[in-house]
Amino acid sequence: MKILIVEKDKTIGESLSYFISHRKNCEVFVACGKKEGDSLFKKIPFDLVLCGDHFPDGEGIEMLKEWISQNPKIFSILMTVKNDEELRQEALKAGIRGYLVKPFNLNQLEELLNLDRF
Repeated sequence: MKILIVEKDKTIGESLSYFISHRKNCEVFVACGKKEGDSLFKKIPFDLVLCGDHFPDGEGIEMLKEWISQNPKIFSILMTVKNDEELRQEALKAGIRGYLVKPFNLNQLEELLNLDRF
């Protein structure tokens, strides 16, 4: 399984990568923004994407919508500081399958990453 984490905070991205790769048998890639995420997404067939909501070069939800249109089977999770029901509904309607409000605990992430469903 291949997982992409797109997170502007490099420390958080690396911490999530460490957590996931030590719990699951998968390859984890980390990007710090839209441009880097797009580049990796074009080269590697990811099974799952964890994505922040705001980057200097674009919005996470828009990036995920684009990627889902290219690969409807991808499992995507939006990570955001906005505990906003409208944003959550927009994400779900777009095909984004998970919504985590920062700061979240690793149990919440692990629950969403129950990789048996992939």
